[in-house]
Parts: sequence; structure tokens; C-alpha cells
Amino acid sequence: MNSQILIISFFISFLFNQNFNINQYFGTLNVNEKSYEEPFLGGFNKPKVQWLDWDEDGDEDLFLLDENGTIRLYINNSNEDYIKFDLFDPSLFDINGIGWFYIGNFDDDNDFELITQDKMNIDQMIFYDILDHTIIEVGTLYDVISIPVQSDPVMFPTFTDIDNDGDLDFFTGNIIGTVTFYENIGFEIDRPQFQLVTTFWEDIYIVGPSNQRHGASAINFVDIDNDNDYDLAWGDFFQQSLYIIENIGNSENPIMDDINISTQFPPGAPIISAGLNMPSFTDIDNDGDEDLFVTVLSGAYGYQLINNFYFYRNDNGNYNFETQEFIETLDLFSDIYPEFIDIDGDGDLDLFIGTATDLSEFPINGKVKFYENIGNDSNLEPIWNLVNSEFLGGNAGYNLSLDFGDIDADGDYDMLVGEYNGTTRIYLNTGDEFEPYFSEYILINDIDLSGYSIPKLVDIDNDLDLDLFIGQSTGNISFYENIGSIENYDFILVTSNYNDISVGNKSSIEFFDIDNDEDYDLIVGSQYENIFFYENIGDSYEADFQLDSSKVFPTLGFNLVPAFISHNQQKKILVGTSTGGAYLIDLEFCSNVGDYNNDTIINVIDIVYLINVIINNNSIYNNCTFDLNSDNEINVSDVLILVNSIIM
Repeated sequence: MNSQILIISFFISFLFNQNFNINQYFGTLNVNEKSYEEPFLGGFNKPKVQWLDWDEDGDEDLFLLDENGTIRLYINNSNEDYIKFDLFDPSLFDINGIGWFYIGNFDDDNDFELITQDKMNIDQMIFYDILDHTIIEVGTLYDVISIPVQSDPVMFPTFTDIDNDGDLDFFTGNIIGTVTFYENIGFEIDRPQFQLVTTFWEDIYIVGPSNQRHGASAINFVDIDNDNDYDLAWGDFFQQSLYIIENIGNSENPIMDDINISTQFPPGAPIISAGLNMPSFTDIDNDGDEDLFVTVLSGAYGYQLINNFYFYRNDNGNYNFETQEFIETLDLFSDIYPEFIDIDGDGDLDLFIGTATDLSEFPINGKVKFYENIGNDSNLEPIWNLVNSEFLGGNAGYNLSLDFGDIDADGDYDMLVGEYNGTTRIYLNTGDEFEPYFSEYILINDIDLSGYSIPKLVDIDNDLDLDLFIGQSTGNISFYENIGSIENYDFILVTSNYNDISVGNKSSIEFFDIDNDEDYDLIVGSQYENIFFYENIGDSYEADFQLDSSKVFPTLGFNLVPAFISHNQQKKILVGTSTGGAYLIDLEFCSNVGDYNNDTIINVIDIVYLINVIINNNSIYNNCTFDLNSDNEINVSDVLILVNSIIM
């Protein structure tokens, strides 16, 4: 099966086996003078990247591994007028917890295989075959004397055909600043085999600016001087720029110039970052030369959790800096806590985001950011404009989680804020429903949880007052019933283990009626275990939540915080992540994707059904059941996906 069929097949599997799908095209976010047309592509903290033409369309797609250990795939949909990468999968192959990866053709069969760090033995590696749309674990890679191939776990190694013999050799940095070289000596039965040649390849010895220190490294090979052999680009923990080591040999017999090492690159305008820069190269503009990309993994000079994806365009050998934000999307350093509310009474939903920390200024604190919805037509997608980056001031605490509700029945929304230390505050709105004003806060007495207080107000028992639920670091949910009145709240702890729900660590909760049965259902985010859906099998007076494992969310990362939004009668959640960004999920039940006549078979009858939907241009079908590529349109592209699913 060629790679183009593979990408279609994998997409179908990714779509058909999930109920809720990512929508990257919804809404616009304006921050100062910058406009993010696709604001919810996930943030980037320590992005490790590889470029590869996955779909065989002539351009290279982007694979990105971040701190959560999952591989994201962004498909290159650029043209001669603009560069555009679309999120295809936030967790390719459902692999997680790895520190590095490499995708390549190791068995000369015209398709790809995958090598990753071994999660259980982090100085070793696992080889996977990619068959159709799934990976098959083959096992550990060994050298010729049956010892596992070794790579220091804090390095980001690479593979390249350094001797021009048609196979991919293995290179990894060492903690003392040298390079280990394993030669690929062939494919044995089911996996490549390597022979350790040296742990001090080409006498390369890299130390930091003090000439005494070396740390983690990220290495890559590229023909930097266009002499038809591979030179070495090296990012180091103790280096704010890049080292470039020139190959003064040739493509069959490399000789690395370990004396005249460039320490500032690119020439004239070298990158200066927080350190541990990962270089990568691809011809992004299709002009015949390799452009330079540098992602910052953060080294000895601090954390660079935003503006950490540099792009330098290659212009006849000159690398010209273009941007530090190659993929433009919402990124607020680390954990974020989104919430939607019509705070100004204009009929649309504004966006608030609490942050864990803001590293842009000292002292370091979390911030609450207010994005007003300035869209004028409720039928159009929202436009959120940042109007206040410190809504509660600059010293509001850490890990600020938010919720809103009219706690005193005065007709406007009050604000609840949970924080890192486990306490919860109420900010009463002393303005009104059109011009809110929050000043003094009240600390809710006797609420001091184990950490990461994440509050949510909801009238769970239909007695017209707002009860309080709080997610926390233990992964449990605490329930405080409001035994006061709608004007004067009085929260009393009922249980610290509501409904026996536990998600392991750091529970974050959101209530809404997803199945239109007039009671609240529950979505719970977690620190490490993704998102869970609990259906309310009780009623609006006495809730009873039951885990529904058939409702599957895409794997989105760590520290997931869901926030509900309804737009044009379509239900969605925005999920904040540990990387400072967010994903927007369409909440549509898609169990019959492709099987439109419900006969349990996807065949030509379903194709005809879908074509009729397109011909009739019926907008009620504009959901994930029929919009198979999630581009907010139902058209021939969706038909082609369905056709290919039947063929395969």
C-alpha cells in the first residue's frame, strides 16, 4: 500500500473510531496586532520535529513530539501563495511517554517504519512496522553482538545515511560532548541491525561556553555547504545558538572538521535562545534549497515555552530570519484554564483564560486573560479580541482556574477562582450584566484542598441555587451543596469523592446536557489519562453519573481542562493543555459515521446517501457524521474519504 492510500486509511481509522473530533477552523483570536485564524492547534513547549512527505504529495509534512510524549502530525497544505499546516492527529499511533522518535524507510520497501525511545528502558529503542493505518511493535533494536543499541535518554538522536550505502545509520550525543556512531549493516529478518563503531566519532568534542560543560544535545545532518555530503548541526544544553561541524571529506568517507567549528549560526543573525536548540531542515518554499527550522527545547538559559519555533528562509545560502512562531496559534506558556461566558450581556460568548504562570515578567504569577467576542453576527464564527491580559491584576496567584455564576441573584455573573494551593475565591460582580466590575474577593471558608482547586458551579439538584464542585490534584471531585439561598450561598461539604469518580491526578470538570435529556452530563479532564465522559443516568433532581467508555476523545496531552461552548446549536468543548494551548472538540455523537442507513455495513448505499446530503445542501448535517475531514464543509472531499474506506 503506498503512502497516499496509507494516509487516507489512517485518517478513516482515526475518525471512525472516535466520537468527538478536533475542529481547528473555529473562531479567530486577536492578540494585540496579531490575528490567529486557527487559534486552537495546541501550544508548543519543547517541540522536537521531523519533516517527512507522509502523504506523498510532493511536500514535507510536520511530525512534532512535545513534552507530553505524543507525536502530533500536521499535514502540509501550503501552496505558492502561503504556508499552511493543518493538524491531522494530536497523538499519532496513540504512542505516549516517549522522549524521541524517528520515521524512515529502514527495510527498503517504499513505506515507513518507526523507531522510538523505549518507555520502559529509556536508554534503548523500539522498532515498529507501519502496516496500513496501524503500527506493529517489532521489538528492541540490537547490535551485532545482541546488545541493545544505546542512546543517552536526554539526547535527541538522529539517523542518516552517512556513508552513502543506501541505509540509515544511527548517531547519538553523549553527556561528555562526544558522538556515538552505529553503522547500519543490514536488515535482519524483521528489524535493522547496527554495529557500534565508536563512541567518539570523528574526534568531535563539544563543550559549553565555559569550555568545561556539556549537556543534552539535539543533532541533525544536512548538506549545509552544498558540496554533496552531510555536515552536522548541533544544539546543546549550554549553547544559546547552534554548532555547525563541516564535513571536509565526501559522501562516502566523512571527515568532520572538529577544529573549525562554527559556534554562532546562522551567520550574521545567529539564533540566541534559552538553549538546547534542535535544528531541522526542509524545503518549505519549494525553491530547491533547504530552509532552517530551530525548535527550542530549553537549556541552561531558562525556559522558552513560547516563540520557540524559529523559521529561517534559505536564500542562496543565506538564512534569513522570518519568525519565532512558525505555527501561529494560542500559546500561553503552560497549563491554561479556559471558560466561556457572556460577561457583557451582548448575546455572545466571551472567552476567559486563567494561566498557570506567565514567564514574560517578574515576579512570576498566573494571569487571567479576557478576550471579548466582537463578532457582530451570531450566525458567524466568534472573533475573540484580547482586551485585558491581567483581568484580576498581576498578582492573582498560580494555576488560576475559572468559573462564573450569579451567586447572589443580582442579575450578573460573579467569578470563582481556584488556584494552586487548593483554595477557592469568589469575586462578586459589583457592576452589572453589561459592565462587570470585580474587585474584592471572598475566600470560601474551610475549602483548602490538596492542591489545584478547579471549581465549577451548577444547580445539580434543581433547587434553583448554585452548588459547588471542585476538581483537585488527587483526581477526585469534592461536592459542596448550597444549603443557603439564591441570594446568600452557604456551601457545605457533602463528599470528597463525588460519585466515586477519580481520574488519577488533577481532575477538571465541566457540566452540560450533551444528550438533550434535560439533565447535566459530566466531562472530566485529567493530568495524564486524557478525558472521560460520564452520562447522567439519573435526572435533573438526583444526578447519577456513569462512565461511558464508548465515547472516545482524541488523546490531547497532559493537564486537560474542558470548557463548554454552544454555537449555532452545535456543542463543543475547548480543552486547555499543559503546553499552553488548546484544542476545540466538536461534541457530536458519531457512532454511525459512514453507515448512514444503519445496516452495520459501509457500502455504496451510504455513498449515495452522502451525495444526496451534499446535493440538498442541508446545513443540519454539517457535523462530524458527514463532515469527514472536519473542514466545516460537506463536499466531494468527504465522498472521496468514504469511497476509500470502502475500497480498503
